[in-house]
Amino acid sequence: MIIVTGHIRVAPENMEVVRPHAKTNLEATRREKGCILYAYGEDLLDPGLIRIVERWESWDALAAHGKSDHIAAWGKVLKGIGLLDREVTAHEASEERVL
Repeated sequence: MIIVTGHIRVAPENMEVVRPHAKTNLEATRREKGCILYAYGEDLLDPGLIRIVERWESWDALAAHGKSDHIAAWGKVLKGIGLLDREVTAHEASEERVL
């Protein structure tokens, strides 16, 4: 399993514009082959910060996701409103435990 975590940051006043596009991207991504989990969360203590958590069946599934039309559209939205920061990393999970 591939685990992706990270964040994006937009100006807090742009969150109203971002939310419907984020919802569209979430819905499309969750229908992708190989997607186990795809979620965004607004940081309650840091306005404009959106946390990202993803789980993918394989590196190939994650790579296909990165080439999808809805990710291209999402990137254009973020570029258009002025993405302030982005940090996203992926790693392969070697072991998983339910806590």
